[in-house]
Amino acid sequence: MSRFRSRRRFLQLLGGASLGAAGCLGRDGGSPSTTTATETTTTTAEPTTTYGPTSGPDERVTATPPGDPALSPSGTWPQYQFDAGNTGYNPDVSVPPVAEEYWRLNAGGSPVLDGERLYNLHGRGRDKSALVRRDPSTMAERSATTLVRYGINSPPVVAGDRVVVTTFIEAFCLAADRDEVLWRGPEMDGIHGPPAVGDGVAVVSGGGFDGVPTHLRAFELGDGTERWHYDLGSDAKGAPAVADGAVFVVTDDAVHAVDLATGERRFRVESRASEWTTPVATTEAAYLTTRDDELLALAPTDGTELWRSPGSGTPVVADDVLHVAVDGETATLSLDDGKEVAARFHGGPHARARETILVSDEHGQLFAYDSVEERRLWIHHTPEVQVADVISQGVGTAVPLDGAVYVVAADGFHGLGPARD
Repeated sequence: MSRFRSRRRFLQLLGGASLGAAGCLGRDGGSPSTTTATETTTTTAEPTTTYGPTSGPDERVTATPPGDPALSPSGTWPQYQFDAGNTGYNPDVSVPPVAEEYWRLNAGGSPVLDGERLYNLHGRGRDKSALVRRDPSTMAERSATTLVRYGINSPPVVAGDRVVVTTFIEAFCLAADRDEVLWRGPEMDGIHGPPAVGDGVAVVSGGGFDGVPTHLRAFELGDGTERWHYDLGSDAKGAPAVADGAVFVVTDDAVHAVDLATGERRFRVESRASEWTTPVATTEAAYLTTRDDELLALAPTDGTELWRSPGSGTPVVADDVLHVAVDGETATLSLDDGKEVAARFHGGPHARARETILVSDEHGQLFAYDSVEERRLWIHHTPEVQVADVISQGVGTAVPLDGAVYVVAADGFHGLGPARD
């Protein structure tokens, strides 16, 4: 995968949110809501067809929640790539063995879930600067909190009774169950990716902008107190990973590991990686892909190279294998030595739930494969759409739960459930 495709893939995974804005916008660029709202279902009537601003039809879905029929999901997906390590693997849920679309809506970007609520940013044509709390079965809005008028990163992170979301300039911590900002800031221009939350700490990577040097900051989740600050020295625009008591982040010239408790450097290893790279970390290894389409596995203690193999994009790491994109396919590798141990699947990996791996191709098709039996379970097609004179197609996010799969694609937000009689 080229550097352009790798960066576009990262932007797609973040759900189409505005990831960058003019750094001159400060805290006064928008005002958070201070109103407390109860969790009531609200909907807004909108036309079922719209037209682009210049010529030609706008084929994006404009139907608003609630979706019908209702899904019956259970389980969690609390942050980008499921956990603080970005593994993309949830061993506690099962994707429906046969699935079909229940609804397709204009319902915002990449979701995270805590079992009771789904959280994401507003969809097209709505207040894009608001974090929305939704009913996971229908996407009906329960409450929303307006944040700022400039770029906001997606998806957020839910941790207990709190939700953390980053804007281009600062972090916001909100109440999970109501419209309330608990803390925000400080300003650190150049945030391009979502935060990582682990062990009661929210970690934010500031990619640098307009004289602000690139750095990591760690905040106490409880009150927003800054725990530490670490200078990176070069561009970093991917999401950080937290595992093995450390924070891992990739710059355009190195991989950094920083102690989560103290902010002290654990190691810095030079690499030919893109600043848009998002690492994956576990207690056994830290994984990242390079500009040369190689996947590196590093020891999390000192950065020693364990092995390298072909690969691009962000891998999905399960208990004993790893799934990574290689030449438009998903290869399955041994965690011990990086050797391929199974047949390849068509498309690049998004997520894994128990034995099922979700992958998609550039034609907007989402596939579910049984990774053990090496067979396809089902395929879901998302259509090509035209917005004014721009043609778009593709799957940005696929989030699996028990009884449901949420798909954010070019044409809208899809809710998939078990096949009905």
